[in-house]
Amino acid sequence: MKRLFRRSILWLLPLVIVPLGALAVMQYRFLRALEQKSVSAERNSMRSSLELVTADIETRYRMSAMRSLAITESRLVDVQSLGRHFAENKIPGARLYFAFRFREGMSEAGFFDATGVERIPTSAEAEAVKMGYVAWQVAHKLQRVVAQPALQVDERDRDHRLILFPVTDSSLHVIGVTGVVLDPQKSQKFMSAIGTAKLRERHPRGMLALRIAPVLTKAANGREYISQPLSFVFTDWRAGVRDTCASPEEMAAINFRHNALWTGGAFVVLCGAIVLAIGAMFRQARLSQMKSDFVSNVSHELRTPLSSIRVFGEYMRLGRVTKPEKIQEYGEYIEAEGRRLTQLINNILDFSKIESAEKKYRFCEVDVVDLVENTVNAFEVPLREQGFVVSYEGPEVHPPALLIDKDAIGQVLVNLIDNAMKYSGERKEIAVRVTTAANELRIAIRDRGIGIPSLEQKKIFEKFYRVGGALVHDVKGSGLGLAIVKHVVQAHGGRVEVASMPGEGSTFTIVLPLKTSETVRVPATEYA
Repeated sequence: MKRLFRRSILWLLPLVIVPLGALAVMQYRFLRALEQKSVSAERNSMRSSLELVTADIETRYRMSAMRSLAITESRLVDVQSLGRHFAENKIPGARLYFAFRFREGMSEAGFFDATGVERIPTSAEAEAVKMGYVAWQVAHKLQRVVAQPALQVDERDRDHRLILFPVTDSSLHVIGVTGVVLDPQKSQKFMSAIGTAKLRERHPRGMLALRIAPVLTKAANGREYISQPLSFVFTDWRAGVRDTCASPEEMAAINFRHNALWTGGAFVVLCGAIVLAIGAMFRQARLSQMKSDFVSNVSHELRTPLSSIRVFGEYMRLGRVTKPEKIQEYGEYIEAEGRRLTQLINNILDFSKIESAEKKYRFCEVDVVDLVENTVNAFEVPLREQGFVVSYEGPEVHPPALLIDKDAIGQVLVNLIDNAMKYSGERKEIAVRVTTAANELRIAIRDRGIGIPSLEQKKIFEKFYRVGGALVHDVKGSGLGLAIVKHVVQAHGGRVEVASMPGEGSTFTIVLPLKTSETVRVPATEYA
């Protein structure tokens, strides 16, 4: 169990998945908390901008009212001077200016329009002004002292709001009062204009919209205003701002989605990298195991024929074998085992050259049909000794010579026939067939053995790979033969096709490009 734990890397998965899962949960909770904080931050930012706007409106009204209404005692008695003064020092939204000078038992009044021209007030205006200045008239009668004159607002008449300022003599006694009657529509336009300009200074992109009105309703898109009342005049009105693009909740939701997408993308990339790393570790572990199996199998492949050759050679050296037929049999066996060793060594050397990109091919014109037939003939002895029946069928028309590396293609054929022998099982039948079709030369080698599962048919051409199964433990091999076959055939511009079903055998077909030429008929031959 400990050995399995050391050799397997599956135990790494919990160590990776658990922290990643915890990280994903923590990130999700963080983004949700950030979404809520973003809503509060956006609302606070908009509320802060609105406070600056209302403060600026109040400052503008106070400053303009002080410039216009704070007049001296000498100017109070000069009507023409008063008109010029009001015309030069306008109060935004003014409808009517007025000035009163209190005398014993009576008062003198002057009314001016927004341009400083005298005019008669309407009854509603006169009533509103009377309610506003009567308190100062009482203060005059009582000889009250105004230590610090200040602006006062009278909003009892919502349609005729007043701003008033007392006029005092040198001893700070009230001797008169000046004031203005504001027009709601004009005042609203003025406040909206300077408020919007102030917002533009803070938000140059113009994403916030301002509205000042007695009642603020929802916008057409259903978004509510963030609002607060005005503090100097029109105190029953409210100023409100809203984002023209999205509400704070919508902006926070958009930011959450963006952050979630970026985080999810990074998480997916991280998971992909981890999967790739674990896959690379799996491949490396599998390759290491394949190399170990390769060393073990090659050692066995070398040791078995060498032991047989040494034993038969020793018998012949000591003279224990005297019959000619036995000597011939032993010689054929030694030759077959020597050919087997040569094939194994050639595979190892070729694989080494392929891995180091040093494999070179010598192309020349070769009769491929003769090459296939000669290769099948070379296997006649080992096939016959092991009870195999092999059939060979040539093409109906002899193809022209092909430009190939004779030794390399010969080794490909040897590897495929050797594999057919190893994995034939109880049905020891091998068929080799050469055909031509559609400018291709096809060399098919078929056995009736154990077959190859469909899921493993692409893997068998990988280096060191051997199909899993009980028969693999009984059949030794290096796991290099088919890898070399694929490389050599592809180097000749061809391909290798596999058709196999478990329990019914396999057919490996070498497909080489063919150039048409004069051809001759070749009869089929069978070997047993």
